[in-house]
Amino acid sequence: MGPLSLLTDYSTEVSNLCEGNAMEKMKANYLPLLGQEHAARKLHVHLTELDPAGEGWEHQHSHAAEEAIYILEGEAEFTFAGQTHRVGPGELVFFPSNVTHAETRFLTSKMKYLVIRTMEPGDEPCCCGADLSSEQ
Repeated sequence: MGPLSLLTDYSTEVSNLCEGNAMEKMKANYLPLLGQEHAARKLHVHLTELDPAGEGWEHQHSHAAEEAIYILEGEAEFTFAGQTHRVGPGELVFFPSNVTHAETRFLTSKMKYLVIRTMEPGDEPCCCGADLSSEQ
């Protein structure tokens, strides 16, 4: 199965799976692109679209997973490890394992980005919920 068939045949849209946190207060659409259903054992990738993006969130958390956010559309500031990182289209922010993160301020009304994350045993699921499995 090539990359195009993987995206075309297996991707489905999932909306508003983050009950009880700031993501449910905005229109969040998720498109899983790579995960266990594609035979990926340790890697999860999904597309997130926020429209409207809202102001951002202050929900701080950490996890064993390494996580990167690659911005496709919009601009945001991510604050973690004592620094604020402003990113826009074509730029990436990386959250190392076990680093508290997620203080975010959106600078545009619409955001579109890829979340690339490792899947670690016993870790909390990704915000889209698509990396849940009976093995974790």
